[in-house]
Amino acid sequence: MDPNRMLRTYHPTCLFLVLTLGATLPSLAQTPEPMEVRRAEAVFEELPELKASEILKPELLKGPHFVVRDPVPTGSGMNQFAIDSDFGVFEADGNEMLLERLKEIDAIARLQEVSRTDEFKKSLLAAAKSPLNSARNIARDPAQAISNVPKGIMKFLGRAKETVENVGKGGGGNDGDGNRMKDAIGYSDKKRKIALQMGIDPYSTNTVLQKELDDVAWASWAGGFAFSAATFPISGPIGAALTVTNLNSTVEELLREKSPSELEQINRSTFRAMGATASDTERILHGGAFTPTQSTTFAVHLKALKGVANRGAFVKVAAQKSTTEADALFCVYTAALMDQIHQKTPIARIVMLHDFPICVAKDGTIIVALQWDYAAWTSGAASFTDEVQKLAGKSGQSAHVSVDLSGEVSPRLREELEKRGMTVQDRLVPGPLK
Repeated sequence: MDPNRMLRTYHPTCLFLVLTLGATLPSLAQTPEPMEVRRAEAVFEELPELKASEILKPELLKGPHFVVRDPVPTGSGMNQFAIDSDFGVFEADGNEMLLERLKEIDAIARLQEVSRTDEFKKSLLAAAKSPLNSARNIARDPAQAISNVPKGIMKFLGRAKETVENVGKGGGGNDGDGNRMKDAIGYSDKKRKIALQMGIDPYSTNTVLQKELDDVAWASWAGGFAFSAATFPISGPIGAALTVTNLNSTVEELLREKSPSELEQINRSTFRAMGATASDTERILHGGAFTPTQSTTFAVHLKALKGVANRGAFVKVAAQKSTTEADALFCVYTAALMDQIHQKTPIARIVMLHDFPICVAKDGTIIVALQWDYAAWTSGAASFTDEVQKLAGKSGQSAHVSVDLSGEVSPRLREELEKRGMTVQDRLVPGPLK
């Protein structure tokens, strides 16, 4: 695990770290007595290293092709899982990503089983002789979607949007370019639909999975291979745990029906409509942290907060602070949690506490929606709590504060927050937890 990772990743923990350092630095010139140090340290909890065997559903600990390692660090706001599999070691940033990785491992196994069949081998040979062969090189990297900033061979796609529109209208400036683009789009569509049929993200950053998807999609598109995920179902207890997709139904429909360039246009319109600037919108779409699935999911959940003011401020922070996939996931999952809360407690607006989005309900309640797998009463948590209380006080009515977490809070954290008059709700998105 990279020791600098927590400093690079946009998680609540980072904000807590900044706040804590701000409060601590002035006192560094004073050297307290050892007893004073011990008393100060005793006030707070240390973030624990959890055990997968104690927190996960039994069927998710071990399967035919994987074993989840027992140590689970919690220091980044997301439980950090390591998975040993038949296809290599995979990491999962958080509870939700663990489910995704386990589904991907199962999908890799099923796709490899497909690739061993005689029918597949014959189709692959046919595909190699197909005049469609050039399309595979154009469209094989979904993480660098058709509409992304041109790089190398992708420079060919600089007119992707225009070409797509012309294909739809039956025209185009250059028939050769138009046909190649149409072939690339057809191949991408086939690959995307196979992935969704298997219940996995077609734009996953899992390179092992992408290689297997490439081969099966290519044999299907150019070689006539008839693929059906139903032929290779997930079975046993793990099947029940993994067959439920994590994707919002609206997101799943968009991924199935829309090409990457179409998704980009839809998401751009959505972000701009809620007040995001053009530059921040482009950072989300092309900054490299968000995959097409993640930017679409982020847009869909924020759009569901219909009538909620200042959503553009959340988009701004997400755009300017997200540099890794873990950053993007934090933003996506937090927006999803806000959407979930909004269904029961209507939100009026989003306010920013430094770089962290806080919800204000229509009844004045301050809602701290945290995509956080395990939270303890640390010095950072205490500093952040003080900041939230100040925010509530500025409302003029000492507004009630509700802390809503996707994962679990420690007993000590619950006690401290409730002592301050706050409501605590955890396990709102238990995912793989017991």
